Amino acid sequence: MKITRMIADSLSVFSFRQKAVLFILIFLAGAAGIIYPLLLSANPAFVLNISREYRAGELSDEDVIAPEDFSYVDEVATNDAVRRAAESILPQFSYSVSASIAIRTRFNEFSQAYASGTLSSLFREDSTEIDSDAIEKLKSLSGDEAAMILSLASDCLTELVSRGIFSDDGILAARVGGYSSIELEPSGVPFRNAGRTIDIEDAVVVSDLYRFVIGWVSDIHPDTESGNADLIADIIAMNAMPNVDYDSVLTVAMRENAAETVPPVLVEVEEGDYIMRRDTIVTDQQLRTIERMRENAVVSVPPARAFVYLVYIAAFIMMTVLMLFFFIQYRYRLFLYLTIFLSGIIITLTLSYFIVLILATDGVRYADPFLPFLFLPLFATAVTGRKRIGFSLGLLLAGCAVIYPGSRSFTFFYLIVGMVLSMLFMRSGNERMDIIYQTLFSSISVAVVTLLVSMIYSQPYSVIMSSVLVSMINVVLSFILLSIVLPIAEKIFNVPTSYRLHELSFTDTPTLNRLSQVAPGTFNHSKNVAEMAYDACKAIGANAELARVGGLYHDVGKAEHPEYFIENQNGKNVHDEINKTLSAAIIKSHVKLGVEKAKEIGLPQEVIDIISEHHGNDLIKYFYNEAVREAKDRALVVSEEDFRYTGRIPATPESAVVMLADCSEAATRTLKNPNHQKYEKLINSIIIDKMNYKQLNNSQLTINDLDKIKEAFILYLMGRDHQRIEYEKD
Repeated sequence: MKITRMIADSLSVFSFRQKAVLFILIFLAGAAGIIYPLLLSANPAFVLNISREYRAGELSDEDVIAPEDFSYVDEVATNDAVRRAAESILPQFSYSVSASIAIRTRFNEFSQAYASGTLSSLFREDSTEIDSDAIEKLKSLSGDEAAMILSLASDCLTELVSRGIFSDDGILAARVGGYSSIELEPSGVPFRNAGRTIDIEDAVVVSDLYRFVIGWVSDIHPDTESGNADLIADIIAMNAMPNVDYDSVLTVAMRENAAETVPPVLVEVEEGDYIMRRDTIVTDQQLRTIERMRENAVVSVPPARAFVYLVYIAAFIMMTVLMLFFFIQYRYRLFLYLTIFLSGIIITLTLSYFIVLILATDGVRYADPFLPFLFLPLFATAVTGRKRIGFSLGLLLAGCAVIYPGSRSFTFFYLIVGMVLSMLFMRSGNERMDIIYQTLFSSISVAVVTLLVSMIYSQPYSVIMSSVLVSMINVVLSFILLSIVLPIAEKIFNVPTSYRLHELSFTDTPTLNRLSQVAPGTFNHSKNVAEMAYDACKAIGANAELARVGGLYHDVGKAEHPEYFIENQNGKNVHDEINKTLSAAIIKSHVKLGVEKAKEIGLPQEVIDIISEHHGNDLIKYFYNEAVREAKDRALVVSEEDFRYTGRIPATPESAVVMLADCSEAATRTLKNPNHQKYEKLINSIIIDKMNYKQLNNSQLTINDLDKIKEAFILYLMGRDHQRIEYEKD
């Protein structure tokens, strides 16, 4: 309710025409925020005129020529290349030394058990099925024949271990994968096939041992009887086991490494190249190129997403306007500032549209450093003197940027951080070098942010350097434009920027020169009030330059009748000769005359407010008390309203500080032998008096602020009234 009431009160000061203008500007700003990104999705540079849709394998009816240079990463071709690279890695097998040793050990134990007649117990302990027929046949042989059989079996087993005995499951996995060859891992042990690629058909598996043994025996000892060859095969079958295993972990790792080394397939098309030729077969690659160019030419935005964009931008616009209602201090500046800032948003988004369009045409996909989003927040900060207003506008622009084509996940934060850093370096500088320092430090800060974001995206070195350079140029151009536009805005809209206030704080102006000539006492009083107000506002964080200018000009109306004010009198008081009501009217008139003079010389409205509010609606106590005293003698009634100022009570901290400085500076002139304690007591009484008469109710000053103001006043007054030590004469 409080927010609604505040907005209603602010809008109540707008005329119907102003409200209509604001409505139109808000609508246009929202339209720019949503329409321009959608327009960017239609890039005429990549529009292709194709008569019909084609399928791969068809004959083309026409020539399709690239209208612009174009490049893209073909994800389909890249995936195919990755798949081929992975498939090029053969299934990896590795020798097992321990299994090979176990085979030899088992055969030796078999031979020894045969010699000792304990074969049955050997197999029983080993839980291996025994071939009883083969054992009986071996026992039936003579000693020499059995020894020959075992020797041949040993040689054959040695050959098998060296060649490798493969598991059936491993070879089956390779076959299922579609491979006809396998690769054996290199080994330090001298296995025959270690580090070689062999055909699966040449691999000896456990289930095929019999065939291999029979063939080996017939090749090595062709005169061996078939029965003995069968016996050798049976003996090997009882003692052999796989000593070559399929290493699936190594295979997968090697395939992943091979896939990672495949670079993206970049398809580059130059202007004038034929994408398709008439009477040629249309390929998948050509169709993908056409599709990607269409995607760059027209991005179909679903209605649901367009609606979400609309709500998103509308929320940002309304949030920004609401923050401006809160942050713009002077209600009479609200329409002006809203008009300027909303117009600036429209211009900024329009300019950004053309920049992004040009970049897209040139093939540049990283638009962040090019966006002209820095000037408006800097301008708003300089005009209003409030960085929060600049940040609000920057927040809106960054929010709009995220839906522009080419924006990235860090676009919003990149723009916000860059704008915040630039605004942090803005100071209320009074020297020309201040602008140079601000530009230098801001450009360096934004360059560092650009470098970090570019490194996050792993961009090439050339792209990173160009992005950094562009971001620095963007900052420099923004500050140059600010230095050009700001004085023009000051002149046209009469806004009290820090530079304008600094110029107005010079006392060598026609108005102040005349005041010093016709009312020197008032002039000196005004200078003291200005410095006191400046020091006090610095202490509480208010606009010190505005308070200084307000202090200098607060009594400029006294130049019309200087002799009626005590600081300009030389012994004779003209008020002794006139009615006290008339005296009060003359005293009050200096406020009205000061406001008229300020408007005549073109002072900002904020300074005029200080002039009109520096007495509030306070009572002119001296003349009121005199009038009451005289009225008692004559039995008359004195109206208090005749002795009150007709101005408003101070509505800003600066105006209230000038009021307190005015009263304190004048009152302390009456102190004899002033010291810190006397100053403190007098100023305390002045502050309490203003509070009792409710002169500070709208000033936004806190008790802590009043304490700081009092200390600043005392410190200045101690310096003003400092007495030199009287030295003894020689």
